Amino acid sequence: MNVLSWENISKLEGQNVMVLDGAENEFDVLIESVLEHEMNGEVHEGRNVERYTIVLLGPNHAEFPQGNYIVSHPSMGQQILYMIPGEENRYSITIDTTA
Repeated sequence: MNVLSWENISKLEGQNVMVLDGAENEFDVLIESVLEHEMNGEVHEGRNVERYTIVLLGPNHAEFPQGNYIVSHPSMGQQILYMIPGEENRYSITIDTTA
């Protein structure tokens, strides 16, 4: 099973994940939503395409600059994912397996 599949990650909406920054500080971060993109679940060149964005709500006392972070949850283990800051302590992680 692909632990980063839409099917698995969409079930985590409303749950917390642990985010580990470069200084090895750990933060509980809420998965506020998981937004499905066009073509998600379609077959492209013989492969199933995963296309979605995870929107995270971070704690008020921490800011995460754009970059790679270790994100962990029992259902997905530890994953190194690229996180982009947004507004009001929100961050996004986009998964796109088209390429």
